[in-house]
Amino acid sequence: MTAKTVVAAIFAAGLIINASPAVSQESQQPATQSQQQQTDQTKPCRWWQFGRCNEQTISIEGLPADAPKADTLITVDVSTNTVYLFNDGELVAKAPAATGTGKVLKKGKKIWAFHTPRGHLKVLRKIEDPIWTKPDWAFVEAGEPIPPPNSKIRQVRGHLGKYALDLGDGIMIHGTDEIDSLGRKASHGCVRLGEEMLEKVWQATKVGSDVYIFESAPAQQAQATTADSRKPEHHSDLD
Repeated sequence: MTAKTVVAAIFAAGLIINASPAVSQESQQPATQSQQQQTDQTKPCRWWQFGRCNEQTISIEGLPADAPKADTLITVDVSTNTVYLFNDGELVAKAPAATGTGKVLKKGKKIWAFHTPRGHLKVLRKIEDPIWTKPDWAFVEAGEPIPPPNSKIRQVRGHLGKYALDLGDGIMIHGTDEIDSLGRKASHGCVRLGEEMLEKVWQATKVGSDVYIFESAPAQQAQATTADSRKPEHHSDLD
């Protein structure tokens, strides 16, 4: 082998050795960037970042940061009129719902506020084939005379769907025969669902299950001052 041949062989070997790491680094670059992004999403705050770091970098639709994350959870976003069903923080299903209009109805000394409450609630009762007992406001709203409390015309079957979850204070999650109301602020305080989503939340929940009602985009409401300081009666579709 001549000197020129040896030099050529060494030069070629050097190219191969230098080329191999370059190919390896290029092929691994996307994975490195992906790992860095994942780290950035879950990286906890350090002590030296106090006041300048927010650990809550991942936002999950329908799951506020202060909502429970364990077991079965129903959340209701009144801003978008959407109900979500979670299991251990994982989304199981979501669907349009109807929530309170926020309107106020007055009749003499009585005042009714059609409001869906916000906050952390619990399923207190599960009711199959609920019967709607029409409250006074339903007749006032329709411009009809108010019947006696025990009148049979107050009892309406099928209006609330197949199931109802009682959240307390007259507020429930239930079905509806007014499908067009879903996705809108159209109820008198309760949360209305379509049949498919109602079946899912009924099967997934038990007495004691968590319900979290919130606003993803709180509306700015002016506080009007009136001469009438009487406190409105909060009620629901089932009052």
